[in-house]
Amino acid sequence: MALDRQRRLPVWFRPFVELEREARTLRSFQPVLVPGLLQTEDYARAVLRAGRPGDTDEQVEELVAARMERQRILTKPDPPMFWATLDEAVLTRPVGGPQVVRKQLEQLLELVKRPRITIQVIPLEVGAHAGLTGAFVIASFRGSPDIAYLETAAEGQIVNGPTEIETLLTQLDALRACALPQSASVALMEKAMGSWT
Repeated sequence: MALDRQRRLPVWFRPFVELEREARTLRSFQPVLVPGLLQTEDYARAVLRAGRPGDTDEQVEELVAARMERQRILTKPDPPMFWATLDEAVLTRPVGGPQVVRKQLEQLLELVKRPRITIQVIPLEVGAHAGLTGAFVIASFRGSPDIAYLETAAEGQIVNGPTEIETLLTQLDALRACALPQSASVALMEKAMGSWT
């Protein structure tokens, strides 16, 4: 069933899903949305429905199921380290409406209690930062070079050139330098959740 759901993913995304399964560490930056691996089902449905206006409801549901299946890597016996850096705008965007966002924030607050998941938020008052050009994920492996996945409006792109990876790692360092520590990020998520009633 998991393999069947993976086949429903866009062809260009499937290679990264395979890499994601083997990664020891995943470092994600998202300026607009909660990372797919941390999304609730309703939040994922709202994102996919909005982003794929030509798809049928059935196609969207298949993609939601595939996204939920991907999340199993975070609960396997030896899960990867997952570092998520988010812009504060992620916490304030009404994706799916107030109840969906509140449930999503509740889930983030539960996930951050796991020892292998870290979530840091870049506060809005930082202003311009290195991540305004777009979302990306860097996957690290034992004994193999890092690989990155860049999100675009049309389709994602996998990059593995040393120069590109070095650029993204530097960008990620700059982003994490202006992000709040995890405890302050949790406080900010709790405050944001209180505004979604």
